[in-house]
Amino acid sequence: MSIEKDGTSFKKRKVKDENGGDDSTKRMRCEFFIAKKNRNCSMQRKPNQRFCSEHMMAQNSTENERIPCPLDPKHTVWRNMLESHMKKCNARKKEVRDPWYEENFNAKVSPSVEHKTNIVNETEVSNDEKATFGRCLSLLKEYKSTVKPLKLVSSSHNGFNRKLSETSNKKHLIQQSSLIGNMKKKGMLSSDIFYLEFGCGKGELSKFVNICILDDIKEGNMRISGSQYGFGLIDRGVNRNKSDSRIIKECSEHKDCPQPLVRRTRIDIKDLNLDKFIADINASKVAIISKHLCGAATDLTIYCLLKSSLLEQRKDTFAGVLIAMCCRHACDYYQLLPESREYLSRMGIDSPTLFNCLKKVVSWAVSGNRGTAAAPNKAADASLSAALGADLSSEEKEELGLLARRMVDESRFYAINESIKDRGLSAEMFLYIDENTTLENVCLCITPTS
Repeated sequence: MSIEKDGTSFKKRKVKDENGGDDSTKRMRCEFFIAKKNRNCSMQRKPNQRFCSEHMMAQNSTENERIPCPLDPKHTVWRNMLESHMKKCNARKKEVRDPWYEENFNAKVSPSVEHKTNIVNETEVSNDEKATFGRCLSLLKEYKSTVKPLKLVSSSHNGFNRKLSETSNKKHLIQQSSLIGNMKKKGMLSSDIFYLEFGCGKGELSKFVNICILDDIKEGNMRISGSQYGFGLIDRGVNRNKSDSRIIKECSEHKDCPQPLVRRTRIDIKDLNLDKFIADINASKVAIISKHLCGAATDLTIYCLLKSSLLEQRKDTFAGVLIAMCCRHACDYYQLLPESREYLSRMGIDSPTLFNCLKKVVSWAVSGNRGTAAAPNKAADASLSAALGADLSSEEKEELGLLARRMVDESRFYAINESIKDRGLSAEMFLYIDENTTLENVCLCITPTS
């Protein structure tokens, strides 16, 4: 809103409250306290309610009972509206499948016997569980002497200069700039490449890849070819404010830029036949990219790639892979590549139970207690410490967490190297940004050798 004062026009700013909201919404915040995050829920509530719809169950109300959705228990629904919700829920199965959909094409089938995946989140922890967790920590301490620090390969692209100058929160922009800068160094930034962004969400990384390519064309640093240029956006979720149309619009406003093909497919990576998708878009050169590919999605993407014929074609069709990983605590032992499990077994993590312990330790790397000697533990941290029977300092937890994360990453790197032998390809794993920008700063890269 513009206001005239003493002949000066200025915009009225909303004042942020301590929870990140503004004055107009402060009293409408959900009052539910999230113990793991040590703060109140930031969602909005109705004027006559204390909690948002997701936390309404905290009232223990029988009249307004919310139950987990049968299609996806990660969200809840009013019991009396379940029937109508089932017809429109985003988790419902699609009736018409894309040609590249093949159920569980990249997934390994988990054992039919249900395995316990959360052995240390109980109030009481058995002696066997304590012993298993202690063994996991001992293995990590031994592992420390076998690995060297990853190299920091921070980069940038000039296409971000204007955006960085206009934005106060630069965290994600700096990360994307470094990823795309590294792509350019490795020959993966070109107007003749079709980019497949796995776990794309809104397609933010693809949007900025397009911006940087337009910038290079404008500056005369890139030659335009007649090959298929565009973006394949792969995500199992439904996302708002997608970048798809923005990419097309920005190219249409640039007279020297080829018109891109933008193809979004709502699909779980485990069900994606990559060869069929590439054949459908008829791309002459393909690169696979992702920023913060979560948990098991990284393993599924690697398997999806290795199972395709893309790597066999090397320079003819394959332009490269650049994936920034995250959330190793969300990995699945049964979705790891066989070579990954082989590597972990050699390090002593030779069972699903030990791997579940490893995942718990991974969370310590990004627990938020860095540099504080007496910071209160989160709920999961407290259970883990109880399982050990002794307290650990924040510094010890962070070090063990980073080692656990590194072990998971190295298992993937080992699997890739074992799979691309004698294919004319090279693999790298490095830090693409410093830890002060983000703790999730590890990147996997595969490129054709010259």
